[in-house]
Amino acid sequence: MKRIVALFVLTLSAASPCANGFDVAPQQGRAIPSINWIDETGRSRQLSEFSGYPLILLPIYTRCPGPCLQNVDRLKEAVANSLSNPRQFRVLLFSFDPSDNAMTLKKYRERENIPLGWSIGAASQNDVDALLESIGVQIGRAGSEFTHPNIVFFLNSKLRIAKWIYGTAYSGREIDLALKVAGGQSDWIGQHAQLVYSLLLFTGSMLCVALTYYLAQLRSLKASRERSLAIQPLTANR
Repeated sequence: MKRIVALFVLTLSAASPCANGFDVAPQQGRAIPSINWIDETGRSRQLSEFSGYPLILLPIYTRCPGPCLQNVDRLKEAVANSLSNPRQFRVLLFSFDPSDNAMTLKKYRERENIPLGWSIGAASQNDVDALLESIGVQIGRAGSEFTHPNIVFFLNSKLRIAKWIYGTAYSGREIDLALKVAGGQSDWIGQHAQLVYSLLLFTGSMLCVALTYYLAQLRSLKASRERSLAIQPLTANR
């Protein structure tokens, strides 16, 4: 029993994003700062303009050769396939590349056929850093390009993180569910995701231990039977 408890504690520690003393993951309920940013017209704006509506926030950069394009295409397709009223939420494609400006944003909108109702923004390095820190995203440089996670955020009407989705394997239905959470609907799985993950990991570990024990017992039983069969002819000869 003590071994099981110890293994469970070890599993929780390994699964926790704070296991190494820092947390770089998104945090549900965390507020996003109302940073200054510019759109493709060069107009200076603030994130507080989106208050009052759920906001879909997708971090990108306009020079991205592949992943960002896939992220934007996936979001466009999923939103188009969702049942949510586009008037009831907002979308912001936010560039984390401080070299992006009004001209590059405008060319990006035209090149990628970004929906007119969506906003595209860029900001200074300080404002970029402030936003990335608040959403728990780390960006690295790879030569002249960036390495970054593929993740889309859903903020509530008070610009607090309500939900996020990694990767591009999501559908219009998942957009609807995330927007409902951003609109105030309960998200039990999202709130207890770490606990659920830890329990699943612990259960999987226990099943592996049980299967290993079961196979060892089978081998032991098989070896015992073989020894018994080998002894029987000798007994009969006597």
